[in-house]
Amino acid sequence: MNETEFTGRVAVVTGASSGIGRRTAERLADAGAFVVAFARDSEALRSVGLANPSHIETAAGDVAQEGDVARLFELTETRFGDCDLLVNCAGSIVPKLLHEMTAAEWDRHFDVNVRGIFLTSRRAVPSMIARRSGSIINIASISGVEGPEKFPGFSAYCASKAAVISLTEVLAVELKAYGIRVNCVSPGSVDTPMLRRAHESLTPDMTPDEIVNAILFVASAASRPMNGQNLHVYGP
Repeated sequence: MNETEFTGRVAVVTGASSGIGRRTAERLADAGAFVVAFARDSEALRSVGLANPSHIETAAGDVAQEGDVARLFELTETRFGDCDLLVNCAGSIVPKLLHEMTAAEWDRHFDVNVRGIFLTSRRAVPSMIARRSGSIINIASISGVEGPEKFPGFSAYCASKAAVISLTEVLAVELKAYGIRVNCVSPGSVDTPMLRRAHESLTPDMTPDEIVNAILFVASAASRPMNGQNLHVYGP
């Protein structure tokens, strides 16, 4: 993989105020891409933008809100041009046993983890189709993969991340004729604020940069034959 291939490409990264999303935005910018970093935390986003102001623009908003996503892409197109690379890192988890969870808490998982991908992808795809190129990378989780034992209290998170994987597969089929690739990366436990919020007993096996290595590989020409795939990034 040659990271110089990202020079001049336009990327939108959601969930970019911390963790995997933040490091994805920073490293794409360091590799020469023009990046719009999107998240709800405007204060945290400010420091992301200051790290590389010529290559990183920031936009605060809720990925589950259609109007916020519309403004995100309007800013991207005005500032840098059409989106070449969309990395959906935004995620939500509120651990709670199913019988103790409210409907609103369940819905919020799906609003951020699934609806957000629907909204950003729907907005990014038309210009990708017109140019017959583009890449969408969705961050799922080991929690959404069939097989690994699940954590109690993660029912909504697991179900939503499984939906992300399935959405990735069907979107890849819908878009492959236009030269657009859609793939998924499913990390295990990563040293992020979200992991620490999920459960105090969870210990990270990886750093955000190790996951970003996988994201950049999937986004690069080195993975050109991959489409509709879910790259597992966790130990046995």
